[in-house]
Amino acid sequence: MQVVFPIVTRVEPHTSFGANVNHISTSANAQSASTRPSGLTKHCLWGLALIFSFSLGCDSTLSVAPQSGGGGAQLDGSLEGNYSYTLGGNTYDQTAGVVPYMRAGTFVADGKGHITSGTDDLVQAGVLSTSPLTGSYAIADDGTGLVSLDISGTPLNLAVTILSPGKVNLIQFGANATGAGQAVLQDTTALSAAPNGTFVFRLHSYLPAALSPGSVSAVGALTLSGGVVNGREDLVRSGAFSSLTVSGSFTAPDSTGRGTVQLTDSAGFTSNYIYRTLDSKTLTFLEADPGPLGSGRAEAQSGAPFSNAAMSPAFVFRSRGDTQHNLDGVNSVGTFTCDATGTVTSGSYDSVVDGVPIENASLTGTCSTEASGRATIMLNPSVNSQGLDSIQEIAWMVSSSRAFFLVNVSGRAEDGSMDQQQTASFSSSSLKGAYSILMFGYDAQNPTEVDRVGLVNFDGNSSVTLTNYFVNRSGSKDQLGGATGSYSVAPNGRVTASVSGVTASMVAYLVSGSSGDLILQDQGAELSGSVAQQALP
Repeated sequence: MQVVFPIVTRVEPHTSFGANVNHISTSANAQSASTRPSGLTKHCLWGLALIFSFSLGCDSTLSVAPQSGGGGAQLDGSLEGNYSYTLGGNTYDQTAGVVPYMRAGTFVADGKGHITSGTDDLVQAGVLSTSPLTGSYAIADDGTGLVSLDISGTPLNLAVTILSPGKVNLIQFGANATGAGQAVLQDTTALSAAPNGTFVFRLHSYLPAALSPGSVSAVGALTLSGGVVNGREDLVRSGAFSSLTVSGSFTAPDSTGRGTVQLTDSAGFTSNYIYRTLDSKTLTFLEADPGPLGSGRAEAQSGAPFSNAAMSPAFVFRSRGDTQHNLDGVNSVGTFTCDATGTVTSGSYDSVVDGVPIENASLTGTCSTEASGRATIMLNPSVNSQGLDSIQEIAWMVSSSRAFFLVNVSGRAEDGSMDQQQTASFSSSSLKGAYSILMFGYDAQNPTEVDRVGLVNFDGNSSVTLTNYFVNRSGSKDQLGGATGSYSVAPNGRVTASVSGVTASMVAYLVSGSSGDLILQDQGAELSGSVAQQALP
């Protein structure tokens, strides 16, 4: 059977803006732990300009037509080596309804369109399953493509965009599922070496059948040595913030970089994780306990001792989490500068909470950084008229230019990362060329779940075009292109954009001219993601 996905130059089907925000929390189609989305709608495919096709035959062979005018060569060689991936989303079943999942794994790509081996860990419905995989893939000359993984006879189809050598954005492109994630090239020289040293971590988990305060956000620092773990953490659990000590154990990784970690905090809670090694300084986590779905990341700490001077110049931050009304009910982005005296001298904050946008709030506040790298940041937004009070962020510095943090605000389990801006001042010319874009979450449409991955082109002035992208709306799949709009960039790196048929209000904050974090501020939407300049081999 051959399935064809054409690029069509038109708006996305069923796209509308300005929907009633109450759709999220009160309508029959609203998303919650068990109801998002309510059904599946098959989208029609319109027009035919460029064809990506793949055969779901016995060998799952893929073939890709090149980008129009691109010269005809595929870039299968741009995906080669050992990759580690993470993916989270929902599957839809006539009997079970919406079933959330988390998965992580590794695969080996041969640079010629074949996935020769790999391992997949899937946590769904309270069960962990570990399976071998093979597969195939095809990458077009613009870096977009399709990957088909055969996981013990069960297909997992992905739409992907090559961001740069060694980094791939992806969404699940199945007829009965949505999901988003990333695959990163592993350093094969580090796969079998046990992690050693101090690692700053961020973890998030939730119970699929419960909203916050059933969710947990945690950040901290762990020292790993000889199979033993010790450290400190700050966390929000059951709606309450606490600072605890952590102890535990870990196993050495196998030849693919896969190992296990068990962590017990001083409140008596024990959690189990599968970790994977990306390189000697980076680990990813998948929670293996029955019930919750959780994931995380740890990075080797450097640069201690720290002080407030580490907070200058400006940092860009992005966080995501759960509220008392909705899983994935809050997405936030912004920037702030804190000087050596502990004063937040400037900043800007954008957020969407349960579908209600908070736009471009200026920030004041304070910061206090310990020698260990633990920092307390108090941000005071200017828009209290929107019901927004002070925001406390507890951060742990990975280095002087990066940190993980959680948000200590009542009714949320929200966490994220922050990165130091690499450019002092931005303008529209800071964005020019082809960028990989990833968006995932839900909005006020029906069905609600939507993930997008593909290419966007900024002209360096004011025009933006989504040139080629895949969209999966609750299992209804399209490959589209030609959606146009406009954008502007403020000196602090805040990007505002609208794209016809996709979003009336996208906001991103640039870390540099080549990368940034984004959210959509359309009423009723909770979508976040990233934009990063493409660098093909």
